[in-house]
Amino acid sequence: MDKVAQYREYVQTLLNQYAKDHTSDDEVEVQLIFDTERDHYQWMNVGWQQFDRIYHCIIHFDIK
Repeated sequence: MDKVAQYREYVQTLLNQYAKDHTSDDEVEVQLIFDTERDHYQWMNVGWQQFDRIYHCIIHFDIK
């Protein structure tokens, strides 16, 4: 396995491990975004808390 493929695996495992402890609720959803073609990886919280829009990037990785 080459280094980039190994990094992809590490990043995806890391994001899955952290995000599983922060499960989505009815109002705010945890979104994991894995763009393996361009090597962008993101954990987002998206939704609403009462009248406030939630759109937060928690972690963002790029493999260069």
